[in-house]
Amino acid sequence: MQSSTLLTASRRHSGKEESLSGTAYRALKEKIVTLELPPASLVNEAAIMAELGMGRTPIREAFQRLAMESLVVILPRRGILIADLNMSDLQKIFEVRIELETFAARLAARRATPDQLAAAEALFADADSIIQRGDHRQLIQLDHQAHVLLAQSAHNEFLEQSLDRMYSHVLRLWYGSLHKVSRLREAIAEHRDITAAVKAGDGERAAQIMRAHIDGFQNEFMAIL
Repeated sequence: MQSSTLLTASRRHSGKEESLSGTAYRALKEKIVTLELPPASLVNEAAIMAELGMGRTPIREAFQRLAMESLVVILPRRGILIADLNMSDLQKIFEVRIELETFAARLAARRATPDQLAAAEALFADADSIIQRGDHRQLIQLDHQAHVLLAQSAHNEFLEQSLDRMYSHVLRLWYGSLHKVSRLREAIAEHRDITAAVKAGDGERAAQIMRAHIDGFQNEFMAIL
């Protein structure tokens, strides 16, 4: 008998990632997150189709998914608008994200596999040289990978999906503030400390550092925007 649980449906949806619409979704999400498609801009659907070499159907299916994540707004008979960066919405996202991220840290301390711990430790091996080069974009990518890996280490697919959606909005804020953010060195140290706490099985310590990590960036963003 075929299972119809929410988890099964979620995994089945993930299995579609290799479809054309899945490829289009990932490409368009990257463009939105990195601000290549700027906030509040109107999408040129024909140009997107030409650039990605795809037909209208997979592109529109991808935009439907992005609309569900509040990254675009589909306007009937008018087109598709890239969602604006609304500070009131972002404040609410921060409020929810900080609770879910700290929860994920606690779960990871109990559930992370040896391979996941090794990957987390290896992630920031070259971070100091990246900081010295001043490569903020690569540091953002490292931060993203660290949060993704921690969410995966919690072994809760619903939590992982929720965090991924919220972090997409946070990333847009990151990319819009590259030249203003100053606490990247502290962020790397915090990630290393979180990994150490998770490896030691100290969920409360991992959650405490994660809360400080998110609070630090939130306070900096609010001060510079």
